[in-house]
Amino acid sequence: MKLIVLSNLAATLVMVGVVWFVQIVHYPLYTRINSDAFPHYEVEHVNRITFLVGPAMFIEAGTALLLLLSRPPGVPMWVLLFGLALVGIIWGITVFMNVPQHNQLSFQFDAEVHRSLLATNWIRTIAWSVRGVLMLWVASRLMTV
Repeated sequence: MKLIVLSNLAATLVMVGVVWFVQIVHYPLYTRINSDAFPHYEVEHVNRITFLVGPAMFIEAGTALLLLLSRPPGVPMWVLLFGLALVGIIWGITVFMNVPQHNQLSFQFDAEVHRSLLATNWIRTIAWSVRGVLMLWVASRLMTV
C-alpha cells in the first residue's frame, strides 16, 4: 500500500512541477519564437514533453485507481474519489483540448489557439496543484497509522 501511495505522490508532484514550469515559463515564451521556426519547435515540444509526462501521467492515473480499489487505512473514500476525479479532469482537458491545440500549433503559430492553450492549461495547473496537496495529505495519514 505504501508503495502505491508513494508512487502516486511522486508522479503527481513531478506533474505539479512540470505543469507550473510549462504554464509560467514555457507556454508564454511561445510568442517569442520566430513564426517560420515555430511549427518545428512545436513538434519538438510535443515529442519531448510526451516522453517526460506520459509515464508520469500513466503512473499517476493507474495508482490513483489502485488506491481507490484498495483504500489506505485512515483515508476517507471521498478523498480518493476526488483525487481520481481530478485525474479525469486533467486527462479530459489534455486529450480533448490540449492535444488538439498542440496539433493546430504544429502547422503554424496562432495567437488565439495559444491563448486558449494557456487558459485551459490553467485548469490542469490548478487540478494538479490540488492533487499534490491531496496526495501529501494522504501520505501523511499513512505516517500516522
